[in-house]
This record gives sequence, structure tokens and C-alpha cells, in this order.
Amino acid sequence: MSDVSRLKIVSYKDTHSSNKIGEFVLQLNPVDISVVRTVDPPKSSPSSDGGPSSSQTETFRPAKFTFKFTLDDTGAIGLELPSTTIVNSINILETLTIIPDNETHQNPYVYLYWGETFQDSYYGQVTALKYDYNFFDISGNPLRALISLTITEVNAIMDRSFQSPDITKIPTIKDKDNIIKLSEDSYDNKKYYIRIAEINNLSSLRNLKKGSSIFLPPIEK
Repeated sequence: MSDVSRLKIVSYKDTHSSNKIGEFVLQLNPVDISVVRTVDPPKSSPSSDGGPSSSQTETFRPAKFTFKFTLDDTGAIGLELPSTTIVNSINILETLTIIPDNETHQNPYVYLYWGETFQDSYYGQVTALKYDYNFFDISGNPLRALISLTITEVNAIMDRSFQSPDITKIPTIKDKDNIIKLSEDSYDNKKYYIRIAEINNLSSLRNLKKGSSIFLPPIEK
């Protein structure tokens, strides 16, 4: 969906892309998007034989995306709202992102589409939704609102995709190998590099030891 001119939030009950709830197309695209990826530092633990403490490797954390966008019902921008009013548009956004599903008791999973901006991202769940009304008509109805969304990636899509009867691969690391390249070469998709790092307890995405082996789980094609 690289031809999408306005950012689209598509909502699902799960991460299988088959139980779609709906979609929300932004009236105005965000001006900026914040992406945060973090790694927890290694923790030291006492050795079982009383020797020096040993350090565990870093833990890769899911990415967080934060962006703001405006809903405008003044008529000044010449673009229609996602719904009939500002309030109705926000109600729809809440239903598609933050309100728990009656069956799963979880808020929906979302996927973002906007050019190549999110093509290397996974499904996520909205962990914060904030809106500020900042202009009203004479009756007190909001005519403009600033919306802020924070979406945290979930690993469910990776966990599902790595379950398959395919053969597990344990390749030997060669010169210039890194897990992003291995992910793309093995699965035709570089999205799985974080999962590979987690499974193999890797502390670096690129500095792999030549001659060592790496565990690549099976993936469902």
C-alpha cells in the first residue's frame, strides 16, 4: 500500500490480517513521527560456583511510535472528516484503537499504512490516546482537535509466523553477515530481525562472530 497519500490506521481483532474491524484515514497527515527503539542493558547475576558474576545479554524492546494529527471541521481546509463531526470521528478512532473487544478483552491490533514509513513495522496496540479540543462553535461543539497517538509494537505476528513445520536453519556466520541480512535472506523479509536477536540472545544487530552458528526458527510461508 505504498500509494496511500494519507496515513491509514487499520484495526484488527488479532494479528492474522483476516479479522478486520475497520479503518481510520487521517484528514491531515502528521507533521512528524517519533520512533523509539530501546535495548535494556545486561544484568549481572552471581555465578553458581561463587566465582565472578556473569552478565546476561541486552533485551530488545518493541518500538514505540508517537505522532499527532489535526481534525478540522471549520471548512477551511476543504477535506472531509472521517465522520460527521469531530466528536463522532474521535469516537470511531477510540473504537478502532483503544476500547477493548468484547470477546478478546483486549484493545484492537492496528497496522499503519503511509508510503514506506511503516513498511518495516509490526502490528501494534495503542497504549495512549490523547485529544485536545482547541476551537468551538457558538454552541460549544468542537470544530478542531489535536490528536496524539502512541502505538507499541507487539511480537504476536512474529510468534505466529515462526510456527510452522518447516526445517529449522542453523547457518554459520560469514563475513559481513548481520541479523537484518539473515532475516531478509532466510525469510524474504527483514522484519524478523528483532525476534532472531531475542531467540539467540544477541547483544548486537551487526557484530556477529564469524564462524559461529545462529538459530533461525521455521517460518510459515
